Amino acid sequence: MLEIDAFFRPAAVTLALLTAFLLLRDARFDFRARLGALFGIGTAAYMSCSGASSVSGAEALLLPLCIGNSVFFWWFALALLEDDFRLEAVHVGVLIAVLALGFARVGAHIIERAALGQSLAVIHNLVILILDAHVLLLAWRGYDNDLLENRRRFRLLFLIGGSLVAVGIAVAEVTLSGRSPAAWMLALQSVLVSILAASAATWLLSASASRLAFQHRTTARQAEPIPVMDRKRLIDEALGAALERAINIDKLYLEQGLTIAALAKRLGVPEHRLRKHINEALGHSNFNAYVNRHRIAAAKTALRDPKLAHLPVLTVALDSGFASLPPFNRAFRAETGQSATAYRSTALVETRSVNGRIESEKS
Repeated sequence: MLEIDAFFRPAAVTLALLTAFLLLRDARFDFRARLGALFGIGTAAYMSCSGASSVSGAEALLLPLCIGNSVFFWWFALALLEDDFRLEAVHVGVLIAVLALGFARVGAHIIERAALGQSLAVIHNLVILILDAHVLLLAWRGYDNDLLENRRRFRLLFLIGGSLVAVGIAVAEVTLSGRSPAAWMLALQSVLVSILAASAATWLLSASASRLAFQHRTTARQAEPIPVMDRKRLIDEALGAALERAINIDKLYLEQGLTIAALAKRLGVPEHRLRKHINEALGHSNFNAYVNRHRIAAAKTALRDPKLAHLPVLTVALDSGFASLPPFNRAFRAETGQSATAYRSTALVETRSVNGRIESEKS
């Protein structure tokens, strides 16, 4: 077993670093690529630290990367699953907390406080499990609304593989707190990480930038125009007209809890065809974002209307298709950069000013 670990562990480190190199070489200006490279470097550091029997000078330099790698994974996963993900203070705060717990565990091991080390290990891995659970929840909740077919498949694989790996590592860390792992565990870890890193490197060797966005090399908008209108194009044009009528005339987006499955049923088309049309023809990667854009436009119209100034923001949100106020507030701020109340105050002043000028010109 030690021979297996001695072979695969350096291979895992090399492949993880290769993955980081490919990401930075081909897509270094992509935020997801930079986070992926950080995760790859952190994985290499983790493999180096976890295989060492004691913390030497070299491993000590890698400890921040080794301990923080679970957070790097969290960041990278969120960037892949959420189109508008940005690093904020809360994300950095979690990294600081995890690093503090990790270094406290190392300190407890150095001063030979086994009970303290065990307690810290439980807390540390509980935090890591919470981060993994958060990512898995996002992967599950976003599955139906995701319009990128490649990313939808990735969500399923992520749910299965991510659950098994996260639980396995956390249980092993808690069980082995303060003790050296068995040879077969080190060998299994090295083999699994080598396979995953080799798969990632192979995957990224073909158009890493488009892979990270879960897109094909050529999108519908980049493809060469087809001179002959075949049956498929006629169907897509009919679907586009039906969708336009359903959204802009029938205003189906005002229905609370509207799903892409329900919309496809109303239009009488297969769900996968509607997903592809909204993604490739209209340029949206998430169904909720597509629907919310129309809802926010309706809300802005209501908030600008002086005749509706007496309506609470909650009523405007519900009338626009949102099920409650918090999702409306998040979507409105993301779309406009300000709260609905602030937008209404400014918009009403502008509207009344314009109406006043019109009235004065008439008189």
